[in-house]
Amino acid sequence: MSLQWAGIVLAFVTFTTIGIGHVLVRRLHARYGTRPALPLFGSGLLVMALSLAAQPDLLSAVLGLTAITLFWDGIEIYRQEKRTQRESSPLVHR
Repeated sequence: MSLQWAGIVLAFVTFTTIGIGHVLVRRLHARYGTRPALPLFGSGLLVMALSLAAQPDLLSAVLGLTAITLFWDGIEIYRQEKRTQRESSPLVHR
């Protein structure tokens, strides 16, 4: 009986890219504001194209997960902007 490692690899890649993306969004936004959003979108699209061209299925899946995470991080930069504006607003009730 052969073991199937793809699920474990993909779970690890998902967990890692989301974790790195969370930190990356906060740090990039703190330093550069919303300017990194478009490069993140573009990187996500580029990695998605690589995913479509990748031959082994596992590599394609890893690239696809990474691509969608980069793309989502571009969206999160704008959401982080809104969160920081709300937190710094004097009208915020705590």
